[in-house]
Amino acid sequence: MRLRWFFIIIIGILVPAIGVAQHDSIIDIAAIKEYSSIANKLGYFVDYSKKVTIHELNDSQFVSPGKGLIIDPKKLDANYFAKITLYNSGALNDSCWLYVGKAIRYTLYEKDSAGNLIPLSSQVKKYSLPLLANIPYSLLIIPRHSQNTYYLQLQIHFYNWQEFDPAIVLPGEDVDFAYGRFILPNRIYVYATTMILGIMLSMLAYAITRFLRTGQNAYLYYALAAFCFILYFASRLLNVIFFNETYFYFYELRFQLLQMAGNILYLFFVCSFLKLKQNLPEIYRLIGIIIWIQIVFLIINLPVTYSDRFNYIGDYAFDMLRIFILMYSVYIIIIFLMWKNRMAWYVAMGASSIVIFGMIALYLDRVGNYDYRVWGHSGAPLILFMMGILLEMFFFLQGLAYKARKDEVESMRAVERLQMENDYKELEKYKAIMDARDKERNRISQEIHDDIGSGLTSIRLMSEVAKAKNEKRESPDLELDKISTTSSELMDKMNEIIWTMNTRNDTLPNLIAYLRHQVVEFFEPFHINLRLIIPENIPDAEISGEIRRNILLTVKESLHNIVKHSQATRVELTFSINKDFAICISDNGVGFDPLQIKAHNNGIRNMEERVRSIGGVFHINKHNGTTVTLNIPLT
Repeated sequence: MRLRWFFIIIIGILVPAIGVAQHDSIIDIAAIKEYSSIANKLGYFVDYSKKVTIHELNDSQFVSPGKGLIIDPKKLDANYFAKITLYNSGALNDSCWLYVGKAIRYTLYEKDSAGNLIPLSSQVKKYSLPLLANIPYSLLIIPRHSQNTYYLQLQIHFYNWQEFDPAIVLPGEDVDFAYGRFILPNRIYVYATTMILGIMLSMLAYAITRFLRTGQNAYLYYALAAFCFILYFASRLLNVIFFNETYFYFYELRFQLLQMAGNILYLFFVCSFLKLKQNLPEIYRLIGIIIWIQIVFLIINLPVTYSDRFNYIGDYAFDMLRIFILMYSVYIIIIFLMWKNRMAWYVAMGASSIVIFGMIALYLDRVGNYDYRVWGHSGAPLILFMMGILLEMFFFLQGLAYKARKDEVESMRAVERLQMENDYKELEKYKAIMDARDKERNRISQEIHDDIGSGLTSIRLMSEVAKAKNEKRESPDLELDKISTTSSELMDKMNEIIWTMNTRNDTLPNLIAYLRHQVVEFFEPFHINLRLIIPENIPDAEISGEIRRNILLTVKESLHNIVKHSQATRVELTFSINKDFAICISDNGVGFDPLQIKAHNNGIRNMEERVRSIGGVFHINKHNGTTVTLNIPLT
C-alpha cells in the first residue's frame, strides 16, 4: 500500500512537469530589454511525413524542446512549424520585431477571431549600419494587456538549419541587436581572421612575385593553394554579415571545394618543390593516387551533401576524408623527416602544423556541434584550422625562400662556370695564337739559320780562303778583310736574332746561361779580370723573346762601354733573383759624370729606353768605378 502511494506521488510530480516541458512559454514583451533570444520559448512541430499542413495543426501538437535543439541534422527532410505566444503587460499598445535567422524563409500566420490562420505580410528588411547589411524582420503588434499567438511555417534546409536563431527585438533597438548579436560575440574571431588573412595575402604576393620572376611551377602551385584558402577563410568571415539565402546555399560547395582544391594544389606544390618524380617516385605515385581519391570523392560527395535527406552523410564522409588526409600526411611527414633533405624538412614541419591544429579543430568542431559555448565561440575550430594553414604556409614559404637562395647560388655558380669556360676558351684561343706565333718564330729562325746562315758562312769561308791566297802577295787586299769582318759580325747578330726568336729559349735559366756565355766570350780577348756571380737556384720563369733581346743588347752595350771608356782591369757581373731579376755590372775603371750622360752618350740613353720599354728600371752609380744595375720584373 505504501509503495503504491509512493508511485502515485511520483507520477503526480512528473506529469505536470512533463506537461510544462511540452508546451511553449508565453513571452511578455514588456519584460524584454532591447532584445531577447526565444528559441527555447517556442512551440515546435516537425512533420517528417511532409503531408501535414499548418492549417491542420492544433496547439496541443506543438511542444517545447527546453534546452535541446528541435532541429535534427539527420532529419532535415521534413516540414518544420513553430508557434510563438506574445503577451503585452504594458500600459500602451506596443510592437516588436521578430528575427528568425539568416537565410531562412518562412511564412508567418496569425489566428483571426474565427480561429482561422491568416498569413501576414509584415516581413521587411532593415539596413544595419554596424553590419552594412539588410537584416530580415517581421513586425508584430500586440495591444496592451493582450496576448497574440503567431505560427511560422519554416523552410529549414541543409544550408540554413545552423542559422536558425529566433529573437524578439524591441523597436529602436535594432542597432544594439546587430552589434550585440553578431559583432560582439564574433569580435575575436573577426580580428583573428582579418589578421591571419592579411599575413596570408602577403605570402601570396611574395609567391606570385617569385613566380613572375622565375617562372617556376612550385611558386604558382603555392600561390594558387594560398588563394583557395584565403577565399575559403574570407567567405567564412562573411558569414557574420551575410543574410542572403543564395550565399548560404553555396556554403557546402565553398566548404568542400575550396578546402580540397587548396589541399590538392599543396600536393602539386610539394611534388614540384621537392621534385618527387625524380627523387622519390614511389611517394610521387602515392600522392597522385591521393589526389585522384579527393577529386573522385568531391564528384560523388557534393551531390550527396546537397540534399536535405543525406546531408549529414555527406558531412560525415567529408570528415572521414579529412581524417584520411591527416593520416596520410603523418605518413608523408615521416618519409620526409627520414629523407636527409633540408627542403623536405620544411615541408614536413608545415605538414605537421596542419596535422596538429587540424586534428584539434576537427575534434572541437564535432564536440561543439555548433554550440557557441565551446571556447566562447563556434569559430574557435576555424581559427585553429587557420593557424595550422598559416604555419603550414609559413614553413612552405621558408622552404621556398631557401630554394630561392639555393637557386641564386646555383645561378651564380653557373655564371661563374660559364665565365670560366669563356675565359678558358679565350685562353685556348690566345694560346693557339701564341703557339702559332711561336711556331712562326721558330720557322723563321730555322730558315734564317739554314738559308742566310749557310750563305754568310760560305761568304766568310771564301773570304778567308781568298785572304790566305792573298797573303802571298806584297800588298794584302783590304776589301777581303772587310768582307771577312762584316760576315763574322753578321753571323754573330744573326745568331742573336735566332736565339731571341726561338721559343725554347723563353726561360730565365736559358737567358742567364746565354748571357754568361756571351760575357765570357766577349772579355776573352782582353786583359780584364772577370768575375761572374750566379745564384744556385734559378726559377723556371718565362721570359719572352722581346725581353731577352732588350736585356742582351743592354748588357752588351754596357760591356762595350767598359772596354772602350773605363780603363778597368776588373769586372764583376752579378745575377740575383728575388721578386725581380736583377743584373749588376761593376768595374774599377775611371767612371764618368752621370749628369753628362744624356748630353754626350746616346748609347746609355738607349740602354735606359730599352730597359724601360720592358717595364724594368735602369740605374748607373759612380763609386770606385761604375756600377750599372738592371731590375726586370718577373711575371
